[in-house]
Order: sequence, then structure tokens, then C-alpha cells
Amino acid sequence: MSEPFQLYRYTHADGSAKDWAWRRRQDGSSDVRWGRAGHLAQSRIYPASRFERLLRTVQAKLAKGYVDLGIRELDAQGRLIEPEPEPPPAPSVPTPPILDIDLSALDSDIDDDWF
Repeated sequence: MSEPFQLYRYTHADGSAKDWAWRRRQDGSSDVRWGRAGHLAQSRIYPASRFERLLRTVQAKLAKGYVDLGIRELDAQGRLIEPEPEPPPAPSVPTPPILDIDLSALDSDIDDDWF
């Protein structure tokens, strides 16, 4: 089952990256996950009384250079579930015009009484 988390990513100068994510649970506690980009294997649950501190941590992460990637889905093991790519739009094929031609007026000089 996937869970929606607010995801933040920090990219190092060498191109490697790490993620940090959190979500508010129904009981008011906060679920925080972190790890290498795309696989947030470590996690911790913080009580509702620590929510203000969690918000300060978010601000500190942003000040450090983390980028907010928005709400993203994680599976139970903390792997990032990439959204399904939207299929490309079907190419539109123009419909050829239907010509209303009366061929009975044409004289082909062919005798058509053979059948």
C-alpha cells in the first residue's frame, strides 16, 4: 500500500541525492522517512507534540538546499512510487472530405449494356 508524503530532495555536487519526507498521521503524530534518493529506508514516528519542531526542521531543510518535490507516494519499504506517465495524445488523423459527385452525367463512350 502506498502512502502520500511531502518529499524533499537534496542533490550533492557530485550528482548523488538524498530524500527526506514526512506525513501527518490520523492520530496527529508525524511519520518521517529519509534515505538515498528514491529509497527512504529509514523512518521514525514523532508524537503530535513535536509537530512544531517538525515544521522548523522542514524550514531548515529548505534553507540547506533541499527542493520541495511535492506530495509523492511511497510504498511500505520507503521506495518512491513514480507516477504513471501519461500516454502521448493520439495523433489526429484528418478525415478526408466526402465529395458528392454525380458520375451519371459523364459520357465515357463505353457501352454499359453488356450485363
